[in-house]
Amino acid sequence: MRSFDDEVTVTIDGMDSKSRGIARMDGYVVFVPGALVGETILAKFVERRKHYGVATIKSILKSSDYRVPPKCEYYEACGGCDLQHASYDYQLSAKEHLIGEAITRIGKWPNVIIEPIVPSPQVWGYRNKAIIHTRYQKNQKKLGYFARGTHEVIDIKRCPVLDPLLNDLYNLMRDVIEHSDVTFYDERSSNGLLRHVVMRSSLSSRKTLMAWILSRKPKRSEMDELKRISTQLINRQSSNLQGIIVNINISKGNFVWGPETFLLAGDEINLRERLGAFELSYNVSDFFQVNVPQAYNICKTVSKHIADNSRVLELYAGVGTITCFLASICENVVAVEEWQPACKSLSLNIAKNGLSNVLVACGKAEDVVFNKIDGDFDAIVLDPPRTGCHKDVLTFIGKIRPTKIVYVSCNPVTLARDGKVLMDMGYKPVNLLPLDMFPQTSHVECVTLMTRTSQTTDGNHKLDEKDISASKL
Repeated sequence: MRSFDDEVTVTIDGMDSKSRGIARMDGYVVFVPGALVGETILAKFVERRKHYGVATIKSILKSSDYRVPPKCEYYEACGGCDLQHASYDYQLSAKEHLIGEAITRIGKWPNVIIEPIVPSPQVWGYRNKAIIHTRYQKNQKKLGYFARGTHEVIDIKRCPVLDPLLNDLYNLMRDVIEHSDVTFYDERSSNGLLRHVVMRSSLSSRKTLMAWILSRKPKRSEMDELKRISTQLINRQSSNLQGIIVNINISKGNFVWGPETFLLAGDEINLRERLGAFELSYNVSDFFQVNVPQAYNICKTVSKHIADNSRVLELYAGVGTITCFLASICENVVAVEEWQPACKSLSLNIAKNGLSNVLVACGKAEDVVFNKIDGDFDAIVLDPPRTGCHKDVLTFIGKIRPTKIVYVSCNPVTLARDGKVLMDMGYKPVNLLPLDMFPQTSHVECVTLMTRTSQTTDGNHKLDEKDISASKL
């Protein structure tokens, strides 16, 4: 371990995937959360390892021209956003840099066209989903977001990246729940009823849904209290709040949702959203992109890449957002989704949009591809979670060798890793489009087109002639 004083002066010359500033001291790497490239910082070490350390900002000796005052009063403590202290131009540039770093350093991709990042039409008030944590901590009820890197709840009153409808609902819910007899969950003892509150909104209909996430089945008196406050919320938000759902999650892990869900108040369990020509319904527990205009841009980009293919396999299909676009331009689509409620929404959305050329397969992608799918596909569309594709999914792709792969990713690191595996199977990255789905954070979405190569006699790969034509879309 290198020997340095507790407080050091450093100049920031880079940024990591967590948006922390990077400084180097004689080869020793120092990560400084909240620091921007070009700044000179008086920093204090909070962690030291053999090859790197982590330090906090004591004072900014030379500030970046791109530094701006955070809009949120809870920003320093809350773990929701990590780039509010940077101008939007800086955020976009930083995300393009993070993508480039991932695909060259981790993926070692060859020359691939990286398009300019698509900015978000809204940089504040864009988010259509909030997960509010309810905890009993330090002998009091707390509800809000987790503090950065912990499960300590930060008591918040509003969140500037949320849809204003959700901020209004949150403040009303907060007032009602704090004056009720509903107990909050204690992670240490596993006592207390209410674990989370999930709120969702629709951009097109301007309606909302809400869910109480419970740690166990409620007693009769607890259910009566939940019904009372839920009816109160519906009555006070009658123009917007369509329904309040109960979900029971007895597991001790971090996954929010449990297997049992039912409607408690109101008359609707689904929200409706419009993307282009399609109307989509989804349950409060389903995956649906939090930034609707950017979700539409993703669908249009995927459609452009897939336009000349007749039989398409879509893995991690969710409620069918991309599926509808694919079905409208392809002969047939097989859509695979694991989450059972999302499978129901997917089938509903296919039917309500008059699409008869989609086969829905419900199950884990890595199980479905080997056990329930037959035949060849011209193209595969992937939209996995942040962890990326299961290794068996990648193995399956190498086995059936579709002409084209379109990979939608919310994590450049796992995109780079999976892309490297696909390249080793004979695929070439052709085009990568970044989209800023999550302003004020370091997260970024990407749509990547990969095409199959053929093997030459000298062992090198070359594009098939029809692949070259397809890559020029």
